[in-house]
Amino acid sequence: MKIPFFIQEFTVEMEEAAIHALRNESFVGGESVSKFEEEFAKYTGTKYAASVSSGNGALQISLMALGIGESHKVITPTNSFIASANCIRMTNAKPILTDIDMDDGGIDLSNNENNVNAIIPVHIYGNPCDFDSVKSFAEEQKIPIIEDACQAHGAEYKGKKVGSLGDIGCFSFYPTKNMTVGGDGGMTTTDDEEIVLKIKSIRDNGRKTKNEFDKLGFTMRLNTVNAAIGRVQLKHLDEKTARRREIVSIYRKNLVQDCILPENKDGKSVYHQIVIKHEKRDEIRKELADNQIGSAIYYETPIHKQLIYQEFGYELPNSEKFSKKILSLPSYPQLTDDQALEICEHVNKIIS
Repeated sequence: MKIPFFIQEFTVEMEEAAIHALRNESFVGGESVSKFEEEFAKYTGTKYAASVSSGNGALQISLMALGIGESHKVITPTNSFIASANCIRMTNAKPILTDIDMDDGGIDLSNNENNVNAIIPVHIYGNPCDFDSVKSFAEEQKIPIIEDACQAHGAEYKGKKVGSLGDIGCFSFYPTKNMTVGGDGGMTTTDDEEIVLKIKSIRDNGRKTKNEFDKLGFTMRLNTVNAAIGRVQLKHLDEKTARRREIVSIYRKNLVQDCILPENKDGKSVYHQIVIKHEKRDEIRKELADNQIGSAIYYETPIHKQLIYQEFGYELPNSEKFSKKILSLPSYPQLTDDQALEICEHVNKIIS
């Protein structure tokens, strides 16, 4: 592609941090892990952070730390990566999938099911969800909130970082995310000491002491070298977010129709995805591809339409309409102004 949809980043600073960790620290449980956790907690404004091996792992372990299991029900939106629902089934709980707001693709609780045991709202595309409605629902039901902030590192809602709004925040460091660790990785954030201790135990096979195990657990630790790379990425996260916001401003200014999904009026998006919504989505994508410009669809198939979820029989029409109109444009910080303008020219050719 002349302009790819995504560019994987690996800098000299990341390389030097990785080599230093490999040469000077334990491969597992090295100093970089605890430092990364401390720095990430400080960044999100939470008391504690515990790293894990993936965003999916962060969600699953968080549910387990809250005691969610068989016979329980957990709400999450259908417009998300499948891990948002899979983590619920992995605890033997039942996922209750909700429809979405047609404007921004976020969770819509207007027709929700009551008598549930937890809620996982998703800050989809890096844009904070309507957290007031989530909090109101959770307080009414007296249930915990696990924020799926896997796409929203640094996003804010009413002046607070996502991941600090609910009981637990969950982040992914997969290479396509706004910050990475040079492979798979994840993080949980919380203000509750009891919860973070449970998470640290579960990620380490349910360990209580060196030779005692008092709960079911997994090997879901973050490797030291990944943590070292994550520390470098975290240091540069805000400047990368600023560049993403510059790119979306170029798109908004130069597209003949403002078809980009709106930013939460009470929040600040980090634009993990810059998503347009248009009836001519497929034509736009073909025009971009014909001119060697990458694009993607997040998500082509809502979770409730995936094969392993069709047995639940959900009918969620908003998400099904939404998925047929959305298209993600390149949003990575290395994208130049001229490249963004070229993308606008090709999109305008179709929508004008």
